[in-house]
Amino acid sequence: MTEDVFLELVRNNQDKVFRHAFYLLKNSEDAKDMTQETFTKAWQHRENLRQETAHSWLLKCVQNLCYNLLKRRKFQVYLSEEEGESLEMLLHTNSYRSVPTPDEISIKEELKQLVRQAVAELPESIRPIVVMRELEEKSYKEIAKALKQPENSVKSTVFRARKRLRKIMNRLLEQNR
Repeated sequence: MTEDVFLELVRNNQDKVFRHAFYLLKNSEDAKDMTQETFTKAWQHRENLRQETAHSWLLKCVQNLCYNLLKRRKFQVYLSEEEGESLEMLLHTNSYRSVPTPDEISIKEELKQLVRQAVAELPESIRPIVVMRELEEKSYKEIAKALKQPENSVKSTVFRARKRLRKIMNRLLEQNR
């Protein structure tokens, strides 16, 4: 892989790799570090890296790096308030067509906080699948390929994760009433 092709690969996948790391680690600085480390490893393996599978390789690499970091720390880091803008990016929320009312702003902030909490409560083993499916809007086939799992396993994991998220969100909504 030439340097120009590699740089194009970085430009095309940098945000996706960062978002994946951010949701696993819940910390933007750590996610930036893992993103950089992922592309460093990709550069080291550029001779064996194929363009058609590079995206999946990058996601699997960043996932492994994040899991290794979490194992070393043996605890999770929770999102801080100043990272709200990054979460907004992850939730695919666009700016309002008109100026939002204070009530709308408040409701949106509360909902973002609840989503952060709900996703954080998911087990580490299913969190990346949920992020890829629900936030990155990847197909089951793409997720299966990236994680090297059967497509039906991914489908059943997403089904179970959605059920779990509904329960978590309902509980959190009840607590906030």
